[in-house]
Amino acid sequence: MNRPLSGTDRPYRLVDTETGGNDYPVTVEDPSTGARITFLERGVDEQGPYLLMDGILPPGIDSGPARLHPRSEARSEVVDGRAVVTVRGEETVLLPGESVVLNAGDPHTIRNGDEGQLVVRTTLRPPGEFETAIRTLYGLGAGGRPNPLSIAAVLYRHREDVRLASVPWRLQRPILRVLTTVARALGRDPT
Repeated sequence: MNRPLSGTDRPYRLVDTETGGNDYPVTVEDPSTGARITFLERGVDEQGPYLLMDGILPPGIDSGPARLHPRSEARSEVVDGRAVVTVRGEETVLLPGESVVLNAGDPHTIRNGDEGQLVVRTTLRPPGEFETAIRTLYGLGAGGRPNPLSIAAVLYRHREDVRLASVPWRLQRPILRVLTTVARALGRDPT
């Protein structure tokens, strides 16, 4: 177990699935939900920079609050299980081999709609600092009861990579900025 990050007393697990330090693949797990993300590779191909990852959700678990990627497109394919995907408010069920493309700015969530685990492989282009944001959020125990100031600081720091979809950005931005200032003053900013 890694040490708790500032603003939480919950440890998180960072599991290197190979012995090579931070070489890929690397898995982060939220112990409060059992959700995991395995970062498989980061690279550049003929379409540009990308991040390839597998999201694993236990039965009945979702990917958290609706969010969006302001500058990135994601292509998510179900590898195993049954995904209930909501994009721009429209719900769709995807089975193994089926995929969805999320354009930059599309609000989305994914929920495990099956009895077994759900595995979704996603390619994010361009990846920006999304991996760092997710590693930090999982480290805070985002699915459990993390410190809201710490979460606000992460969301503000990584605002070009991931945003909450439920609050308009013109309102979210000043609120996150103020909460980040408070988090820093109290030593709760993990970024």
